[in-house]
Amino acid sequence: MAGKSTYEKKIERLAELSTILERGEAPLEELLKVFEEGIKLYRECNLILESTEAKIQTILVDEEGSNEA
Repeated sequence: MAGKSTYEKKIERLAELSTILERGEAPLEELLKVFEEGIKLYRECNLILESTEAKIQTILVDEEGSNEA
């Protein structure tokens, strides 16, 4: 079986960061770094999802075109 995708790894890391933030036990400076990393990962994941959605839409449109022929 293949390893985890980049997206899955990013989601796992986001879950870890969320746990750290929820605990709130780290110093404020560390929590800020964790938050910044989380925002960066969120944006990266969002771009992956948007790209995937665009590919799916392209496939669906291509399928509709080939079904009409």
